[in-house]
Amino acid sequence: MFTSILNIQFSLSRKLFLLVIFVTAFVKSAMAQNPQTDFQLRLGFELEAPINKRFLLHYQHQSRFIDNATRYNYSYNYIGGVYKISRNMRFTANYIFVNKKNTELTYSFRHQFKGYFTYRKKLGEFMIFNRLMGDVQFKDFYGNPQGKHLRDINIRNKITLRYKHFEKFVPYIAEETYYRFDGKYYEKGFGRNRMFIGALYNITENWLADASFAIDLRRDNKIPANNFYLSLGLVKTFFQ
Repeated sequence: MFTSILNIQFSLSRKLFLLVIFVTAFVKSAMAQNPQTDFQLRLGFELEAPINKRFLLHYQHQSRFIDNATRYNYSYNYIGGVYKISRNMRFTANYIFVNKKNTELTYSFRHQFKGYFTYRKKLGEFMIFNRLMGDVQFKDFYGNPQGKHLRDINIRNKITLRYKHFEKFVPYIAEETYYRFDGKYYEKGFGRNRMFIGALYNITENWLADASFAIDLRRDNKIPANNFYLSLGLVKTFFQ
């Protein structure tokens, strides 16, 4: 048992060490391209509603403000379901309707589809979450000649480390890496990385307040960008 725990900790330490090296190289590469930079604000809420022991309904909304958080730009509405595979693993599938404000009078619409596995593991006072997601979208469905073509096919892996020492306050750090499969509009490969620092506050057993700050690095040579954003939200979840 002790040897098994040591092996897990060694494996985790090695992955975190490689992660630090990768992120450092990624940041240097992204900064060297003189990309666009913006500060954004994201506000949202997320709800889970049990149907039975295995299935839950899932709804999520998020509004995004760009240009130094002064201009509304996107709203995302997720609707889908969650299937509990085991106590520590679940699968979530969502359809997302995206409304993008182009000008004062015009909007464009996107249809996205996301599916992901989430696994959690407790190590002492820490809880590790790993989310493996696939997503695709139809972009500007009515306003673009290419809008009815499926595009932006990604695999995304997000690792979150929560420190569950305090009764209600849960600080965390997270990292998410994107791999793009289609190269028509953006370059294929590992072209995007996001790093988070934040905290959860347990309002009740299942209701959480979530606040985080993130750095979003896109080193794509066609459209490079380094964005910084503050996210604030309310979450009702049965998976903490």
